[in-house]
Amino acid sequence: MYLGYLIYAFPVVAFLSLVCYLPVFVYDRKRDIKRPFIRHVTVYTLMGVIWSIVYLTIFWGGIPGHFPVEYHFLNLKPFIWITEPYEMGFSNMVEQLLMNIMMFVPMGIFLPAVFPFLRRWQRTVSWIGLFVLCIETTQYFIGRSADIDDFIMNTVGGWTGYGLYCLFDHCFRTQSWWKNATGATQEEKTLV
Repeated sequence: MYLGYLIYAFPVVAFLSLVCYLPVFVYDRKRDIKRPFIRHVTVYTLMGVIWSIVYLTIFWGGIPGHFPVEYHFLNLKPFIWITEPYEMGFSNMVEQLLMNIMMFVPMGIFLPAVFPFLRRWQRTVSWIGLFVLCIETTQYFIGRSADIDDFIMNTVGGWTGYGLYCLFDHCFRTQSWWKNATGATQEEKTLV
């Protein structure tokens, strides 16, 4: 199921990321700012991660053709899936919960890699939490479910990704490719 999504969504996500990244690239060129290629890849990948999440959570399966929608589901009881398993069955429920975590791991890695002000875990997790809150609110109003468990799992995924970022930073901080990817060169520090 998710492999089909990746195959179908990749060209769409790649195109949307390119459209969003072009103004950044043009701005840098006009100001004669030269960034290493790997830095461009890092920023472009973050845009791809964001568009992938938006596509998967908002646009996948379509948006209702009429508003207001009649279906609204809101779950504010944390961990309800423990006492009341989803109708989809236990294995599908576990798969969905794991996918909710995995979906945000890349964001937890790339947000602090791209934005130096997000290199403290509180800030990264706060920004991811705000992003998830926006998604869950939107889902409620377009006829999908808004679920506190999704919020928790997505935030755990972001936190896990941030932990991986810290591990990578610890292991590779002296490597020039890592400095270039994260904008840690002296030139990048003065620009951010």
